Amino acid sequence: MKKIIILLASVLVSVTMVFSEEIDSTKTWKAFKTDGIYNRAQLDSLGIQIELKKYFLSEIDKNPAPIATAEQRKAGYILFIRNYLFDVFPFNKPLKEEMAKKDIKIFASLGEYEPIVFSVYPLENLTVCRIIISEFNNEKGDKLTKESFQVNNVLAYPNEGGSMIGITNVLKRANDIPLIEKEVVKSVWINVKIPENAKEGVYKGTVTFAPTGKPSASIPVEIRVFPYRLMQPPPEVMTWAPIMAGSHDFDLEKEFTTIKELGMTGEITDLRDLNKANKYMEIAKKVGLPGKFVDFSLHCQGTSKYESTYGPYGMGDTQFCEASYQRLTEDVRKIQENATKNKWLPFLFYLTTECGYPGASGPESYRKTQQGCENYYAAARKVEGANLMATFNRQEELTAHWNLSTLDAFGFNGEMFPEWEKGMKQKPSWMTFIAIDQRCGHGFYMRKYDFKGVRPWKLYLDQLDGSGLMFWDKEKKEFLPVARFNRIREGVDDYKYCYTLSELIKEAKAKGKDVSGAEKVLKTILDKIPHDHKKHTAGFDYTKMDEFRLKLAEQILKIK
Repeated sequence: MKKIIILLASVLVSVTMVFSEEIDSTKTWKAFKTDGIYNRAQLDSLGIQIELKKYFLSEIDKNPAPIATAEQRKAGYILFIRNYLFDVFPFNKPLKEEMAKKDIKIFASLGEYEPIVFSVYPLENLTVCRIIISEFNNEKGDKLTKESFQVNNVLAYPNEGGSMIGITNVLKRANDIPLIEKEVVKSVWINVKIPENAKEGVYKGTVTFAPTGKPSASIPVEIRVFPYRLMQPPPEVMTWAPIMAGSHDFDLEKEFTTIKELGMTGEITDLRDLNKANKYMEIAKKVGLPGKFVDFSLHCQGTSKYESTYGPYGMGDTQFCEASYQRLTEDVRKIQENATKNKWLPFLFYLTTECGYPGASGPESYRKTQQGCENYYAAARKVEGANLMATFNRQEELTAHWNLSTLDAFGFNGEMFPEWEKGMKQKPSWMTFIAIDQRCGHGFYMRKYDFKGVRPWKLYLDQLDGSGLMFWDKEKKEFLPVARFNRIREGVDDYKYCYTLSELIKEAKAKGKDVSGAEKVLKTILDKIPHDHKKHTAGFDYTKMDEFRLKLAEQILKIK
């Protein structure tokens, strides 16, 4: 008999209590089965592992069950609106303020995507639930086309974190939802893309949830359209390049098209197979990705000891030796000469990351690792025109290496600290991981510190690994992005609003115009962005970012 352990946080006594329950009765498992993105064989395998207590399924929600009105009981469901920056899981219960919110107001520029998100708390089983988009007209009678609205069913995908099974939300296009089981919460995510030729104004309409045989419910929606297109920062200004990407197992053109729609400009991938790499770059050009790209094929990564630090040529002494350095020089030369000949898009060589932990390895092991890395950089530096980058996990690593003449760019996985701030003012710097609030980290934070690149983790969803950005649907032959990827796109747009306003300010000042008001608005907003990106900053409200963006949008309109 399949059993799980469900952890429930007790609100009254602030302790964790443990209960046993049938796996099939949990809301999470019901969602996995109904949504079907994890196939039957995978679910059966996961169920066995849960039964053997290799994994535990967690359902934690301290909110009380909602009290339905007579009208809601008759309808069989409660609609609620949670800010799209926060996940909704199958076992969640809506808050009073989420149920009280009755409308949605958004804004966007030409060509920009913007989400409309709502959720359903079903009081009974609901079948064939249609999502109906009304006409959207502005005050002058202009319309947004039906093609502007992409309706997505939010699907639950198992995400293993240590021994706990969590949930990643995957978006799949659908105009109706076949089944929503009682008390298994379902979200609908609608992406609105403003047409390039849309007219300025406030467009009003409704989004209607209509289950078969039940009363429908409509949410009034307003979409304010700004009559300009955001500027795309060039690759030397900013790059968004997801790591673990570019597999030829999939349809590369679809992959590139999908990531471009989600704000990405390049990828971190393996470019050592030159025939594949040339094809890869041609497809990227065709789709219109500007770069930068990053070659990960010569990358060297460390663990706690010198002996286990590994790269393309071996481990420890085998990786860090004259023969390997010579091979590296030749490999970099071959790739660089081929890239020049075939007119690749802008790219970097990613040489090392996470090399050495002095507390675990001891001073001599750490010294040898650092010296090996420096020799590695020097060997690659012998190739004229090669653009070289290394990233670091330790402050002392970054401090010792960022200013080496052998490196063109550097990055860090950690909180901002003085030496990093100093270095990034003199040399291009990348962010490696962003842990807290994907939107703020990939947009306003990037602009505040003038980062030149970020590597969103990671492109593909794997079995039991929900940390990826999109899922490859083998049957439909399409990529399904996760909610996190859509939030990152919002961050990219935050950056573009900042960048567009900054560029317009420069142009206006060159013409002698007074733009001090716009400068003040931009500075005030960036000054409010937290210093830390890996942990929550007390007092900073992430839901205020739309207000920040609206102020920028209005300043852009004034200057244009």
